Amino acid sequence: MARPKKQPEDLREERINPRLTMAERILIEQNAAALSLTASEYMRRRALSHRMPAPRPEQRNLARAVAELNRLGVNLNQIARHMNAGRAPPPHLSTLLERIDATIASLIDDAGHSGQGPVV
Repeated sequence: MARPKKQPEDLREERINPRLTMAERILIEQNAAALSLTASEYMRRRALSHRMPAPRPEQRNLARAVAELNRLGVNLNQIARHMNAGRAPPPHLSTLLERIDATIASLIDDAGHSGQGPVV
């Protein structure tokens, strides 16, 4: 049996298409995922001051890890573009690579990986 038809005033047919930076979009999507909401539902609730569900701890940790890896990836991509243009590697490259290694090691520890060596 099909779902009952909504009343015309209950249909969500109106759209607002905000322009966002990639970082803003990623943040909205991560926050929405941490609350088990779609990005649209998250933005609607935030804009209309509706109650938000409490995020589950594992989703908060995952969102935080994704945000950190995204920041590192953006930096690494900028460095790759810089070096592909024929320029010397930046002086902070070794620091960034150490942060990437530490972040991955932390994620593996948090996931309970007990094996030796890298996870591929």
